[in-house]
Amino acid sequence: MQAGSLQRNLRYTGKERMRALRTPVILLLAVCTTRTLPPRAAAIFAATRAVVDETHRQVMVPEHPQRIVSLAPSITETLYALDQQDKLVADTDYCDYPAAATQKPHIGAVLNPSIERIVALKPDLAIGSAEANRRETADQLEHLGIPLYGLSDKSVDDVLKSIRDLGALLDSKTQANALASSLEDRVQSVEHRVAGLPPPRVLFVTWYQPLITIGAHNFVADVIRRAGGQSISDDLPGEWPRLSLEVVLARHPDVILLPRSHNYTPSLEDLKRLPGWRDLAAVKSGRVYFISDTIIRPSPRLIDSLEEVAQILHPRDNRSAIARDSLPSPESRVPSPDARHPMPDSPLARTEPLE
Repeated sequence: MQAGSLQRNLRYTGKERMRALRTPVILLLAVCTTRTLPPRAAAIFAATRAVVDETHRQVMVPEHPQRIVSLAPSITETLYALDQQDKLVADTDYCDYPAAATQKPHIGAVLNPSIERIVALKPDLAIGSAEANRRETADQLEHLGIPLYGLSDKSVDDVLKSIRDLGALLDSKTQANALASSLEDRVQSVEHRVAGLPPPRVLFVTWYQPLITIGAHNFVADVIRRAGGQSISDDLPGEWPRLSLEVVLARHPDVILLPRSHNYTPSLEDLKRLPGWRDLAAVKSGRVYFISDTIIRPSPRLIDSLEEVAQILHPRDNRSAIARDSLPSPESRVPSPDARHPMPDSPLARTEPLE
C-alpha cells in the first residue's frame, strides 16, 4: 500500500499556479494600501507574514499566532514540548500525550476532522502533517481562509528541523533550538555507541494482517538505521508498503519490532500460531519486541524510541529491553475492526492509496 501525502496533494494545479503568481502583486498592493485603509484593516494586513512551510508551500500566517489547531498527535506533543499549549485551542481525538492534551477540545479524527468544529473555534493557524493528513482537509481550510502550515518528517533530522521551524513560527526559537540541540546530543550518543557493530536485520510491522511495513523514505526506517539495525524493507518504494510473508521468509529478519497498541497488537503466542509467521526464525527464537508506539509519532519522543530500539538491537547488559509482562492484556490486543486507522499518526489512516 502506498499513501498520498499532504506534500504531494498540495502541489500546485494550473489554477493554483495562477493564484501563486498573483500573490506577489497582492502582497505589494497590501503594503501600498495599508496607508489608506482604516486602522483595523491595516492592522490585519500588518499582522501577517509569508512563510514557506515544509511542503514548500507559501503560506500567509499570523505574525504572532494565538489560536492554533493541531491536526496530528505528533504536532500536539511538539507544541507542549515547546510550552505553547496555551495557544492550542483544539487537537484531534488521538492526541493523548501529554495527558493534558486529552482535555483540549477535539476536532475529530486525523483522517476526517470536523471542519465545522475547527471554524467554530476561530483559529488563526492550523498545523498539519504531510505524512498524516488528507488533501480534503487542507483544501477546505484554505477555502475558508484558515492558513495551514504543513510539516514533513521523513527522517530523524526532519523531526528536529520541524521542532526548530515551529519555534520560529510560534515565537519560541530559543526554547526550540535548545530542545532540538539536546535531542541531537542524544542521537549522536546512540550513533556513537552502535558504530561499527554488526547490524541485525529488522522487520518493522506496522500492521500484520495483511503485513504492512516501512519503506526506505520513512522516519521509522531512519530510527532503525541510526539504532544500529538494517530494515529488511529499506529497498521498497513508498512509505508504508505491503510485504508478503514469502518475501519476509526469504529475507530472514533477525528481529521483529511491533509498536505496542491497545487496539491491534498480537502477542508472541498469537504469532506462533499464525501460518507463515510461525515459520520465521525471529518468532521461533522469541526475538519479537513490542515497543512504545512513540516510534510512529514524529515528535520529540521519537528519540526515546531511538534509544529503546538501540537497546533491543545492541543491549548494554545482554538483557531484553522489553519485559514481556508489560504487554497489554490479551483482551486489549484484539485487532481493531477498522484497519484503516490502526495508528494515530500514520498515513495508513487514509482511504486513498499512498503515492
